[in-house]
Amino acid sequence: MSPRRIARALAGFGAVALLILLSVTVWVVRHRHDARAIQKVAGLVPGSLLHAHNFHWTQMKAGTPQWVLTASDAAYSGDKSALVLTDADVAMTSDDGKSVKIQAPHAVLHMNGNHVNRADLSGGTVIKYGDFTVTTEAASFLPDLDKVEAPGQVTLEGEGVKVVGIGLTGNSKTRVFQLNQQVSTEITPKKDSGKAKQS
Repeated sequence: MSPRRIARALAGFGAVALLILLSVTVWVVRHRHDARAIQKVAGLVPGSLLHAHNFHWTQMKAGTPQWVLTASDAAYSGDKSALVLTDADVAMTSDDGKSVKIQAPHAVLHMNGNHVNRADLSGGTVIKYGDFTVTTEAASFLPDLDKVEAPGQVTLEGEGVKVVGIGLTGNSKTRVFQLNQQVSTEITPKKDSGKAKQS
């Protein structure tokens, strides 16, 4: 065999090997990307039945919205007994007509079917009720009992008043709440907007 034939054979073999290597690389990369895309689209999270981005749930009663829950991410547990939410927001109107907004970076709703038995909020919970704002690291709500609990520090602020304490318990229906320990209250008088009234 001449050196020219050997060189052509080696070049042909090299070209075929390069094409095979390129084809295998493209196949691996595409299938790896497809697996990641399927996992991202389906939201497959180990131990979860369903995962959703931009979650939205409106609770209706007699054709009227009771509350609206949104979250950037939501994942149901495998047995559908819990819903784990990221960046959860709840908006509703209370019985007395005041706006209620609840924000929590992390929330777990313990459920029985579509019924929420307990809501655990954590990561810095902010509750706005009318003109008042309540902030706490973590809080729990039991809707069937109308019971609210917050074990850590709780700060309540409104126009001219700030109350700080440890451990909050209360009833959302009767709107009676109690700070259990180390309670401090700061009252700031309203500033006069102008001249004193003369009589």
